[in-house]
Amino acid sequence: MSSSGAAVISPPPRLVCCGNLSIDDMVHPDGSSHPGCIGGDALFGALGARLVLPETHMLAPIGCDLPMVMQDAILAAGFAEAGLPRRSRPTLHNRIVYQTFDQRAVELLSSEDDFDLLSPHAADIPDSFQGADAFMILAMTLDAQRDLVAGLRRQGQALIALDPQEEYIDGHVDEILKLVAQVDVFMPSLDEVRRLLGHVDAPRAARYFAALGPGRVVIKMGAEGSLTHDRRTDRDVLMPACPVDLVDTTGGGDAFCSAFVASLVQVRGDLVRAAASGAAAASFAISDFGIAGLQAASAQLFSERREQLMQYFALQE
Repeated sequence: MSSSGAAVISPPPRLVCCGNLSIDDMVHPDGSSHPGCIGGDALFGALGARLVLPETHMLAPIGCDLPMVMQDAILAAGFAEAGLPRRSRPTLHNRIVYQTFDQRAVELLSSEDDFDLLSPHAADIPDSFQGADAFMILAMTLDAQRDLVAGLRRQGQALIALDPQEEYIDGHVDEILKLVAQVDVFMPSLDEVRRLLGHVDAPRAARYFAALGPGRVVIKMGAEGSLTHDRRTDRDVLMPACPVDLVDTTGGGDAFCSAFVASLVQVRGDLVRAAASGAAAASFAISDFGIAGLQAASAQLFSERREQLMQYFALQE
């Protein structure tokens, strides 16, 4: 792996969220236009995870044209520069048009080749990140995900969590299932379950995926919450979504997955706390456009929402 980023990071990362950064031109349901917003699953995921675990960093390549004000904002938030490898191509650029708050059309203005080049690979992992407890591999190209998983497996220490990219599933099911067998936590959405297995029976799907190798399978079900399956105990944890006024679903899944894994890093084996952490983080992500909801989240309100979810779950058992 790369020897870049050898400088000591204080505190050292315990969780690394791997994904993309992007510049998003957003058109809201009222027709208002908001060009040049910073986004990307790595940023949504890392901000969500930091509500749980401050020692979270992100690994996300940046393009040659990323405005300096955005770079400065990322560094000012405490993310390590070592996790922002520079590319010679322009930053990923999306146009996102919302028909309603939960329905949107995303147009990738960059090329598919740029999407892969601007996804992190194993060679991008700096020395200063290699002692992390866990890596959250968010949605990106299949080649990049495979390369990251293979590189991390060679290291043989960190927990590896995988969130698939729904757009690449068709035509690659067998390849994806082989990849699932190599990770510790698999975190598909219900739509991705349908694309992979042809049905949306979450408990059945979770056991199928777990039999391939992952110790935990987490199926995101949107407004219906999430189902977490533990292979060792054969236990299912069905966690409701955190009630909140929906503004923008963008980044909700990224925040959920990353906060879930951050909680597992903090408290190993507590799947109820992990699922509640994911739901609470997602509630902030979807409460405003872009990253604004996560940026505005307070540790106290996050803890309150998580505690309410955990209490609700305890009452249902």
